[in-house]
Amino acid sequence: MPSVLGVLERRERVALARAEELRAELERVQAAVAEADEAARRAVIAREETVAALAEVADEAAVPGASAGGPVVEPVAGVAGLRVEVPLWREGLGVEVLPPECARVVALVERDAAGGGDGVRARAMREDLGWPASDAKEQAARFRAKRLVERGWLTEVRPGLFRPRTA
Repeated sequence: MPSVLGVLERRERVALARAEELRAELERVQAAVAEADEAARRAVIAREETVAALAEVADEAAVPGASAGGPVVEPVAGVAGLRVEVPLWREGLGVEVLPPECARVVALVERDAAGGGDGVRARAMREDLGWPASDAKEQAARFRAKRLVERGWLTEVRPGLFRPRTA
């Protein structure tokens, strides 16, 4: 018959071996979690960069040599779509000089203000433009509104909330 101490020593060795196996498995799992976290972080960065780049392309900076008579449209090599100019607002300039989508955004913001609204967000702009629901399209609408703010056509009363320009 085995001794009590022998049985306890065997149990101790089994428990220590199992603990070592679990530590090794824990290290593998922690490494896999760290890898997955890094992949998720890279995916978020890639998505954010893509959304920003697409929105930039959708609302590119003004084209040099543009006339105040209307938007200048010129092809941009390697880009699907066209670059349009948003002229600086000045007295006597109407929305007809804006690209059609920008004019629709200004009209929406003015309608909202006339109806007593607090301002318009990018989601409402995207919907008014008839664009499909996506983060990229919402970001493109936000970039258009911000470009209109930069050019004096709109004001941003709070981050992401747009109203007609103030006199």
